Amino acid sequence: MEQPGLEKFSKRFIKEHPQVEIGVPLPEAKERIRVSLERIKKEIEASEPLKSEATFHHYSTTDLSTISNFLAQAIQIALENSVEEALKFVLSTKDPYLIDLFHDILIEHFLETLVTNGKIKIIK
Repeated sequence: MEQPGLEKFSKRFIKEHPQVEIGVPLPEAKERIRVSLERIKKEIEASEPLKSEATFHHYSTTDLSTISNFLAQAIQIALENSVEEALKFVLSTKDPYLIDLFHDILIEHFLETLVTNGKIKIIK
């Protein structure tokens, strides 16, 4: 017997995470999202803006992991929903360092993907 609310939760989960196909079991859907976030996190950690800012601000490895996790979530929101929603998410921290890093990583590493996916348009 299906639990009350599970169908509603599943529909909302799929709507919020469009890379998850309808009919995919919830554990597999969660795993797909985890893998996607991990891939983005690795890209962010390899980015020059994060490395140079981290060196300048003397951040530890733990700090970098926390920062890259947060930025991966923000990038995921931008790719799945909109850059505006991702920006609101980042601005909610009121941390100028994170806001600047989000901008740098978004532009230097994800610009082409965002343009290709129709999330932003290049104005000439």
